Order: sequence, then C-alpha cells, then structure tokens
Amino acid sequence: MSGSHAENAAVVAERSRAVSVGGLRGAGRDALFILLVLAALVWTYIWVRAAFRDGAIGFDFEGTLWNAGSAILDGRSPYPAPVAGEVDVGNPALYPPLLMVAVAPLTILPWTAGVAIWTLLLGASVAGALYILGVRDPRCYALALISAPVLNGMIWGNATLLLVPMVALAWVWRDRWARAGVVLGLAIAAKLFLWPLLFWLLGTKRYRALGAAVATACAAVVVPWAVLGFDGIRTYPKLLHVAEGLFGLHGYSISTMASALGVSDDVALRLPLAAAVGLGAAALVTGRRGNDTAALSLAVLAAILGSSIVWEYYYALILVPLAIARPRFSGLWMLLPLFYFTHRLPRPQLTSADIEPGGSACCQPDGVPLSSWVFNHAPAGLWPAVGHALFAALIVLLAVSWARAHEERRPSQMRRSTRPH
Repeated sequence: MSGSHAENAAVVAERSRAVSVGGLRGAGRDALFILLVLAALVWTYIWVRAAFRDGAIGFDFEGTLWNAGSAILDGRSPYPAPVAGEVDVGNPALYPPLLMVAVAPLTILPWTAGVAIWTLLLGASVAGALYILGVRDPRCYALALISAPVLNGMIWGNATLLLVPMVALAWVWRDRWARAGVVLGLAIAAKLFLWPLLFWLLGTKRYRALGAAVATACAAVVVPWAVLGFDGIRTYPKLLHVAEGLFGLHGYSISTMASALGVSDDVALRLPLAAAVGLGAAALVTGRRGNDTAALSLAVLAAILGSSIVWEYYYALILVPLAIARPRFSGLWMLLPLFYFTHRLPRPQLTSADIEPGGSACCQPDGVPLSSWVFNHAPAGLWPAVGHALFAALIVLLAVSWARAHEERRPSQMRRSTRPH
C-alpha cells in the first residue's frame, strides 16, 4: 500500500508541475497577445489618421469599382484607354466586369454612405470567413482584423478581401462539387489571379468541381461583359499589360524583387507566372498524396506569389490556410503582426527634388493621394517585398506542418481508442 501511495503522490506532483508549466505558458502567451494587439492598434490609429489626411480612404474602391459602376449605369465603358496616361492614376478599373456590375446599384447612394457600407462589408467578409472555417476565439478575430493586409484592404477599399470568404466556402464545400466549383469560379471571375487554385481541385481529383469552376468563371466573365455590349473586351489584354508595366514593379511581388535586383523589366514581369506554375504543381502533387490542407495552402500561396501585381491586401488570403490548420488560438496566429514589421524594412524613396514644397510630387494628378503616387513611382522596394513573401510562406508552411502532424496523429489515436479495455 505504501508503494501505491508513493506512486499516486508522484503522479499528482507530476500533474501539478505540468499544470503550473502550462499556466505559465498560457499567461506568457496572453501577455504577448496583449502587447501585439496594443502595438497593432497604435499602428492602426497612425495609418487611419494618415489615410484621412491624405484622402486615401476608399481610394482603390472609388477607381476600380465605384466610378466603373457609375459608368455602367450611365451607359459608358468602365475601362480606361490602354495607355499609361489613363492607367497611371493608381486605381484604374482593371477587374473583369462581374464586380463592377454587382457594385453599380450601390453608386446611387452618396459617396460617404457607399464607401462606409463597402468598408463594413470588407471587414464582415474577413470575419465571416473565419466563422465559416470554425474559428470562434475572439483573439483570432482581433489579430486578423487588425493585421496589416486586412487593415490596408479596408483603408483602401480593395475588393480582394471579398475573396477570403469565397475561398473559405470552396474549402468547406469541397466535397459538394457544384457548390465548390461555382463559388471558386465566381472568385476567379472577380479577380483573375486566383486561377492557381484550380491546381488544388485537380490534385485532389475533384474533376467535377474543377469543371464547374472553369465553366462558372468563363460564364461570370462573359455574361457581365455581354451586358456591357462587350465594350473594352478587345483592348482588355493590352490594358492589363500596361498596368503590369506600371504597377508590377512597385508592390510586393516577385517582379518587384527581381526588378530591385537589376533584372530587366520584361523578365521580371514573367517570373511570377513561373512561381504560379511551380507552386501550383507542388499543390497538385501534394493533393495526389492525399494532403488536402497542404494542397489548398500551396495553391493559395501560388495565387499570391504568381500575380505580377501584388498589393499587401492580397496576403489576407493566407488567413484561410491558417484558420483551416489552427481554428483555435495559438502562437501561429501571433505571427500575423509580422507584416507590420515589413513596413520598417528599408525602401527606396523619391528624392527631395521630386517632392514639391507644397507637399505634392512631380506630375501627381489631382485627387490621387500622395502616398499612392509616391509608392508607385519610387524605385522598387526589395526588402518589403521579400519580407511579405517570406512571412506568408512561413505562416503557410507552419500551418501545413501542423495540419499534417495532426492528421498523422488522428489515425493512431483512433487505433488506440478501438483497442479492447
């Protein structure tokens, strides 16, 4: 009996030590979370205040969708002429017409009401995506909504945030081929850079969903364009080519990195396609091996890094693989504030000779925020682009690794649970 009592006492002591260590780790994690949130809130305040002063609130929404929707209601073409002078305003209408037609009714409202509704819709889209994927911890929502990609997307009013719940729904409905195919096809038709997600469906042998996605994407491009009388469809490829030349070297893309390293512009603008195919092939192979989560995650990364034009809000899409792998709060979620760190990395600036005494830049059009004009005309920023790509890859790879380990543990746990007692 004494030996039994000693063993029990040792077990209790060991459990107490484990609880104490776990409590300390939990307290440390909570303290770090609070510090990260406070730092992010300070940054949020600085950014939002600067955006109001600069006239940047909703600037992207205004040019890409609001003005385009108004033009559609007036019977005019929503697209600019495919020349640099028309595109170099920072927010040209470049999307296929699906979103423009959808937003057109909103333009009957006053601008202030319209941009407020749109901004709330973008924030609700991100929160809705997390909910769809089973995330319930408020801490995850807080870190996601004040992360730099999401915050920037809401400030500028970029439609990319609407794609986050669409990709989330494609995952949730992945075994319902019609639903998954339709929602993914609509997402691709809204912003074409999501096409590498088709590698995920192909790799996981969801052929009917793949067919539905391709058919839906084609229909969702052609039908709205038919409503416009196919106005602008012939010059659309040239319009995209002009936009790539103007913006592809000034964002957070592989093209930006290559240009900063001295690669010619023509070659630099072709490199993202190679990245899309390479990462897409990795997604396909991974899907063939039965790792669904990893296949989708790599396809999302292929979509981001495979675009010749990449703005910060594109990286909001990594919330999908993150939420799939870790729907509960963990240290992985606390990697999201790393994107703020990239804004402290060195970036070439316009020289003082390019900035006029009144605070405007040379050749800056009326109505274009100074921050947007300077960003798109300064030399390519290598380190911020590298930082974004590395942090996104780190989060995705850690999420994939955790998901794989979790999936490997599950069968062994099931085998143990079925043993006779």
